Amino acid sequence: MTGQTDQDTATLEGVTVAVITTLYKADNLSFLDLALASLETQNGLRRDQIRIYLCCDGPLPKEHETWLSENDWRFHLVVRNEENIGLAKSLNRLIERLEDEDFVFRMDGDDICHPDRFRAQIAYMQAHATLDLIGCQAWDIDETGAVTGERDFPVDQTSVETVVVKMNPILHPAYCMRRAMLRIPSIRYPEAYLTEDLGFLVRALEAGMQVGNCPDRLLSWRLGPNFYARRTSLRRGLAELKWYSRAVRSQRGLASPAYLYAIARALIRMMPSSLQARLYGSGLRKSALSKAASSETAA
Repeated sequence: MTGQTDQDTATLEGVTVAVITTLYKADNLSFLDLALASLETQNGLRRDQIRIYLCCDGPLPKEHETWLSENDWRFHLVVRNEENIGLAKSLNRLIERLEDEDFVFRMDGDDICHPDRFRAQIAYMQAHATLDLIGCQAWDIDETGAVTGERDFPVDQTSVETVVVKMNPILHPAYCMRRAMLRIPSIRYPEAYLTEDLGFLVRALEAGMQVGNCPDRLLSWRLGPNFYARRTSLRRGLAELKWYSRAVRSQRGLASPAYLYAIARALIRMMPSSLQARLYGSGLRKSALSKAASSETAA
């Protein structure tokens, strides 16, 4: 853990951060209020140092429009899509509108940031000057906000590159990126059904970006009741197969047996959601992350 020592060394005076997030017609406004409040009360940063960029993805119901009108003061910029174009294109639109911020954070509208999230991740980036993108460790929470588990990710780039052929090693709403990274036109979200975060990370690694994870647990990630159902489809399985295979090709080469992991994941996506949930919660994922990181360290 980096802990309070590294956080206290963060140089935050004059630092500005952007947060890119989206709003969709089905989003829960109560959750969004909690998410925004957790952004607005970050330790070590004044509110004027935090710029929240919002993309409204498609037409919104009257309730959402009313809420947005009452809360427009909370946003640095609001961009609207006339039609629903999806998360990838919406985030890319926001990236194109970024200004002179030093760091760019991701956040979903139903998650909650720990009060020290920004300070800890910025401190970690300042202490590791070669890093371009990091995530952090997280808690899983349910609809009521109760903690249901912990989510651990590999810290160093070597371990991230080892794990990325098997599973996504950086939690998307935990991203903290240097603004300079997003000035490269090729570093954008691809169109990939429910897999745009993996595609973004694979592209970043291919471009030579240095990535990792802050060892602190700084985000509460909300898993709704339809979390596994949304991920149960042939379309999702094929999208993951494409990007995990690309990760294997770039990290291991054409002849690697690691392609079997990509095939296995695609098959899992076609299983009933109840079975996926059982596998996901069985400890296999955590064990695979741990083994991958430890074996690479030993090598």
